[in-house]
Amino acid sequence: MREQFKKAGESLVPAFHDIIAKLVAGCLKQERRLAGRWVCEDTMVLPADHEIHIGLAVDTAEGLIVPVLRNVLSEPLLTLAAESSRIIRKARDGKLSGTEMQDSVFTITNLGSFGIDAFTPVINLPETAILGLGAIRRQPVVTTDDRIEVRSIMTLSLTFDHRAIDGAPAATFLQSVVAAIENPAARLLMAE
Repeated sequence: MREQFKKAGESLVPAFHDIIAKLVAGCLKQERRLAGRWVCEDTMVLPADHEIHIGLAVDTAEGLIVPVLRNVLSEPLLTLAAESSRIIRKARDGKLSGTEMQDSVFTITNLGSFGIDAFTPVINLPETAILGLGAIRRQPVVTTDDRIEVRSIMTLSLTFDHRAIDGAPAATFLQSVVAAIENPAARLLMAE
C-alpha cells in the first residue's frame, strides 16, 4: 500500500505506523476493553468512537515520549499521516504540549527500525494494552497450495492487562489486526 502512495506521486506517504494505527482503531471499535483507561484502581472507562486516540511511542534525546493521534477512527489516513509527522517532529524537538500527550486509549510502539523482531512492550498506564511492531522482513512462506512465496513478515507483540480482558478475546483482537494488515485497502475503505 505504501508503494502505491509512492507510485502515485503523493507528497505525503503514510508511514507503517500511520496505516497500522488506522487499522487498529477499527479493531478497537470491536474490542473496546483493549482501549479502556483506568480511572482508579478498579474502574475502567471505555471510549466512544470519537475518543479512540492512539499514542505513538517516540524515542527522543530525553527518552521515550508518547504523542497522541486523536480521533483515529474518523480521520482520513492522509490527515493522520500529516498529524503523526507533525507530532513526532515536535516530540523529537522537545516542543510537545501536555495536551498532545494526553488521553490516548492504546499505544503503538515500533522497534522494527532497530532490527528487533519481537519484544514485550510495557503498557502505557492508565491504558490497558499496547501493540509492539517488529521489523518487516522478506521471508519464504509455504502457501495453502504448498507453493513457496517470498512475503513481507512482521511480528506483532500485544501486551494487555488481564484485569481488563482475558487471553482469548485479546487473541481474537490480534487476529483482527493481522487480517486488517493483510488486506489494508479494504479495511481503510470501509473505515472512511
